[in-house]
Amino acid sequence: MYHTLIVPAVLLAAGLVLCLFGRKIVPFALVLASVITALLYSGSLLSAITDNPDILRFGPVVVAVLLAVLVSFLYRAAFFVAGLFIGFFISSALFPDAHALIKLASALLAGSLVYISRNFVFSVLTSVMGAGLAATGSVNLIAWAGVSAGVTVYWVVFAVTAVTGAVYQTMGSKGRK
Repeated sequence: MYHTLIVPAVLLAAGLVLCLFGRKIVPFALVLASVITALLYSGSLLSAITDNPDILRFGPVVVAVLLAVLVSFLYRAAFFVAGLFIGFFISSALFPDAHALIKLASALLAGSLVYISRNFVFSVLTSVMGAGLAATGSVNLIAWAGVSAGVTVYWVVFAVTAVTGAVYQTMGSKGRK
């Protein structure tokens, strides 16, 4: 059995890490997950295709590297594609009679803007998510200490943590992508 403080302490710690460093952690976590997945499952996939011992020995590593590169590319491309769709549908809704080239130009502009602002978007989103975890852990730790902490304390901790994390992450991204 584990101590009752472990879960709220882990929530608080994970929330603070996500709140302060989430923008940098998300791409790394995606690539790490893709490498682990490839190493775990590509061996059985390759063994169904071939029985060559060299391919079975080195194949999972090659698949893991290729999948990591693909996931890293798709991570960045997804922002651009999302912006393309948003821009196209907004320009189509606002200017339904506009020429298709204007809608395409709007889509490309929106895609570029979303791609450029992806660090800001991830900074805000991971700060909000981390703040929720940190506030939940904090309120539970305060309650464990015997102090009454209601909804107001939760929202104050949430707001302060979210704003602090978003500011910290966006200030740390000046000049870097």
